[in-house]
Amino acid sequence: MPHAVVYARFSPRPRAEDCDSVEKQTERCRAYCAGHGYHVAAAFHDKDLSGGRADNRAGLQDAIAAARSKKAVLVVYSLDRLARNTRDAIEILDQLRRGGADLASITESLNTRSAIGQFLFELLAAFAQLQRRQIQERTSNAMRHHQANGRRMTRTDCCPYGWRPDPLDAGRLVEDADEQAVIERIRAYHRRGMGPRPVARALDAAGIRCRGHRWHDSAVRSILRRAEASTTA
Repeated sequence: MPHAVVYARFSPRPRAEDCDSVEKQTERCRAYCAGHGYHVAAAFHDKDLSGGRADNRAGLQDAIAAARSKKAVLVVYSLDRLARNTRDAIEILDQLRRGGADLASITESLNTRSAIGQFLFELLAAFAQLQRRQIQERTSNAMRHHQANGRRMTRTDCCPYGWRPDPLDAGRLVEDADEQAVIERIRAYHRRGMGPRPVARALDAAGIRCRGHRWHDSAVRSILRRAEASTTA
């Protein structure tokens, strides 16, 4: 008979009747296990704890460990009892799957031991990954835009080429006339069809240093990327 591990979580709300107790959740999870032919090997719970974090919930960590140890199905009443959002639930599922365990949620009718359940979780994981990449892309674009327009992102970051700290405001950058002239030269080379590596070689040959060092194609590429962001902003 396949093993199952039950997990329940209760967090108090202004109207306590809006959230089932751990006893009710556990009872429903046990009934689900009986209906699916699972032997309940262990049951864990967390009381009066928010789902915002997983690492501070001893009951959840014990449930994950037990499920992995027995290669069991971790059964919860609903995903919001397991984690704050779908992305966090997927991260917990990843922990389980690495140990040969699975996850089942009664309310959402999901069970990764079934083909359709696994497909739905993979679909949710794909959407979560897309969301993370979109956030990263927006953050990266915003940072490049701010840097191209003279905003210093932190007090300790290295000034992008062509800029230097404003002596009157350490949180802002001002143009460095000499380096801006080099940037214009780089862009001129680029307009002639020269790639980053030939541009770097041309600058070295002309005796122009990159802040005391030889030029690398990665530095030229970054300068061109920032210049493009500035002109399209």
